[in-house]
Amino acid sequence: MLTPARILGMVMAATLLSGCGLRAVWSDVPPPPPVFTPAPSTPEPDERTLHPYTGALNDNTACVTATASLLQELELLKGVGGAVQYTQAVAVRSNAKWWTVVVRTAVDPQGSIDASTVPDRITFATNVPSSKPDDWEVQNYTWEVGEDSASAEKAAACLAKLPPVRTPFPKPTGPADTYNGKPAAGATCHAVPHDLLLRLQEIGQVGGAITYPRGQMVRANRKWWTVAVATQVNPNGEGFTEANVPATAWFVTNIPSYKPGKKAALFSFPVKGGDKASARARACLK
Repeated sequence: MLTPARILGMVMAATLLSGCGLRAVWSDVPPPPPVFTPAPSTPEPDERTLHPYTGALNDNTACVTATASLLQELELLKGVGGAVQYTQAVAVRSNAKWWTVVVRTAVDPQGSIDASTVPDRITFATNVPSSKPDDWEVQNYTWEVGEDSASAEKAAACLAKLPPVRTPFPKPTGPADTYNGKPAAGATCHAVPHDLLLRLQEIGQVGGAITYPRGQMVRANRKWWTVAVATQVNPNGEGFTEANVPATAWFVTNIPSYKPGKKAALFSFPVKGGDKASARARACLK
């Protein structure tokens, strides 16, 4: 008769012969692997932290006329470039790699922007002129600053000596004298197509801070159509709000009546909105 001790010995011997160790017989479920949480990374300080802009005037610095690409970059930064454009700018070297840039603004007289709401000059700080095409480690920074620094005063003085450039806003062209401002007999409301809204934004020199989301048009005399568009003020840094931008803008166009031909041409131009056809289009817009 087998004793308990001999039975246990036989079981252990069989287990060892089958390739399993004692740990496999008696151990519990193995513990899960440890979870390692990486330490939070600390962002590297940028150029503005390492070398803060002070607006001080660099020794023996000279005024430099800003490039067209820098003007476009500044317009993009402020969300303008339609009815408000930056026509000229002068940059002077400040501390570290910073430059102070003073720009001259222009407002389209035919647009819907009140010129009194746009400052004649705007001042920026930037390191763009100090950057090189292969200098990938330096990030470009540009932001608006005050006009009370030494570098801003010098840039403004140099800008004042430059003769203003020709206005960038072309005058409307077309046989506008044939438009009489009267709605056609039985004229009804028509929604303005999206592509025509975009074209009118170009005519109105908007499309950045201000857009035309919808519009209504009525047939006027000859092949003309009178259009009333609703204006929408988008987030911007120029101070444009619904309080200082007219809610409606008016245009005259022959695009809905256009048919290709030898003497046919497309014409669109802004109007003040004081005629009967404009009033009819405005009523359709409500």
